[in-house]
Amino acid sequence: MATVADIREKTAKKLYILSTGQTLQSEITEDLEAAYDEVYYMLDAQGLTTWDVADDIPEEMVWPVVALMAFQRANEYSIPNDHYQRITTDAAMAVPKIREMLASDAYDTPQADYF
Repeated sequence: MATVADIREKTAKKLYILSTGQTLQSEITEDLEAAYDEVYYMLDAQGLTTWDVADDIPEEMVWPVVALMAFQRANEYSIPNDHYQRITTDAAMAVPKIREMLASDAYDTPQADYF
């Protein structure tokens, strides 16, 4: 499980606005928290969340959520073009990856036997 703070930090690193050992400025922290809320509610509206907005994020959902958050904010920060392309590609794969994980979880759930 990952906290929202963990997700925020991973997103900042993906956007190259945070290096190891640094802390985020409060404006960036607030912006990335808003990005998390936007991504969460977008996914929730599509039935693609398995956690509540204030809860820790399941580990398998971390990469897709970070990818979508980075895409949401890529234009607000100075991102090199080649890295922007990677962020765009990752974001395009994020929702299908979540759908795939949720579908496989549904099939992995033991079914009750009725006699």
